Amino acid sequence: MSGASLLGRLKRLADPTSAERVVYRGDDLEQVVVENLQRMLNTRQGSSLTCPDYGIVELSELLHDFPDAIGIMQRAIKNSILQYEPRLKNVQVRSVEGEEPSDMSVHFEISAQLVLPDGQRRPVRFSTAVDESSNVKIG
Repeated sequence: MSGASLLGRLKRLADPTSAERVVYRGDDLEQVVVENLQRMLNTRQGSSLTCPDYGIVELSELLHDFPDAIGIMQRAIKNSILQYEPRLKNVQVRSVEGEEPSDMSVHFEISAQLVLPDGQRRPVRFSTAVDESSNVKIG
């Protein structure tokens, strides 16, 4: 087996003087967070054996909960972000109307503070759309 152990690699990456360490700044960090949110919100709860609460509930499973389904989905998105995206603080998720009346997607707006590597916080806002297949798009 070649290479360092997992713990050895993690230790090197945690060292601020390591050449292997990647530090994202500003817009780069925001893009990385968006990509993580995209993966997380398109993962169904229960599909990860090690983290059964990772992801969000399937929208189709909430149909019998209408009219409370929107609130359930809203809380599921917020709780998932709070649990699995530590770079976002003061997370708020609210339901918003879609732009097109014929749009069958459910829309949410996520607002939060992005914690930068130097500890500063920057406000961010993401629009999401959950389609009838429970696919989440972040724009």
